[in-house]
Amino acid sequence: MACHETVSCPRCECTFECRVGSILRCQCQDVVLTEEERYFIQQHYSGCLCADCLREMQAIYRGPEASS
Repeated sequence: MACHETVSCPRCECTFECRVGSILRCQCQDVVLTEEERYFIQQHYSGCLCADCLREMQAIYRGPEASS
């Protein structure tokens, strides 16, 4: 099994290294999501999103009051 692969984010189309074979070293580990936030993102996208898009989707889920 490959330790990583280069993929395109389905949201912003940037490329990043997905380390599914070494998940603790993957870029997505920097973004802590609740189960509800994960479900929300899964409803909009399949596959891995880059860390920036994960943060942006988390902010969308939380709404404008979260940034106050």
